Amino acid sequence: MHWLDYRKRLGIDFEDEEKGAFCTALILNKLDDLSESRKERLDFNFIMDFDAVSENEYKLFCSTTGTEYEDILDTWESKIYNVLKVNKLSFKKFLTYYVAFINCLSNRKEGIKQSELLELLDNAFDESRLNYVLLKDNNNYFVFPKGAKELDDALVSQPLEWLNEYPQAKKEWVEALRAYSDATDESASDVADKFRKALERFFQEFFNKTQSLENLKSEYGKYLKTIGVPSEISNNLETLHQAYTNFMNGYAKHHDKTSKKVLEYIMYQTGNIIRLLVTLKNHRIFYEKMQNQAQSECC
Repeated sequence: MHWLDYRKRLGIDFEDEEKGAFCTALILNKLDDLSESRKERLDFNFIMDFDAVSENEYKLFCSTTGTEYEDILDTWESKIYNVLKVNKLSFKKFLTYYVAFINCLSNRKEGIKQSELLELLDNAFDESRLNYVLLKDNNNYFVFPKGAKELDDALVSQPLEWLNEYPQAKKEWVEALRAYSDATDESASDVADKFRKALERFFQEFFNKTQSLENLKSEYGKYLKTIGVPSEISNNLETLHQAYTNFMNGYAKHHDKTSKKVLEYIMYQTGNIIRLLVTLKNHRIFYEKMQNQAQSECC
């Protein structure tokens, strides 16, 4: 039985803060193990591994995190490790620096690979019983609170991939997800509004219009009906769209009244609308392609 599970059985379960400290210690220990295994694998005859992290990778890490260059005589890898250790008392802060470390690596043949640090982090999350997952945006990773796997895959990860065709919406969606991962009661309204902006930008790119989200309601309903969605469902979706915009106007866009408790629903609902429209469009394109192919074969 895992140690954390055993503690839970005894009624002394870890709080999230303690799990964070546990996870941080695991990562730092595993980084030390990684350094030692590199030296053994490469058969080093000296103590310092100068190839693990390059000077450019170190400088990128510093510029990303706002860290001053260290002028001590040491490897670039050790300098980054020192920064991680300085920030180990705050798990979220430590996590942001660690992810910056991952993102600064260029996967050089002789250097530490992103995949090594990603696997290390994923295992640490699992062993610490922390509900976080890593998402990738272009070439960068960021940490995201994990919900129900089926919903995260369908309504968070997949929209992130599908939005490649809608670059402005994708930019807003990623910004909303990043804000959600650090959401507090004080920032809840701002996070909710970021999801609204992401959906608004998506509607504008999808329908090639410039109106606001609420003013694209009729365009949304017309598209649903045109593509063959039954009126019983399309009318319900229009009503849901209206409820979504009413909430945003009353609790997030014009007023600071959003509770953190509803943010997960807002995120999933935003992703659900994006998924619906992209799926319908893809099905329509596929159907039209098959029709054209059938007609050409008949002729």
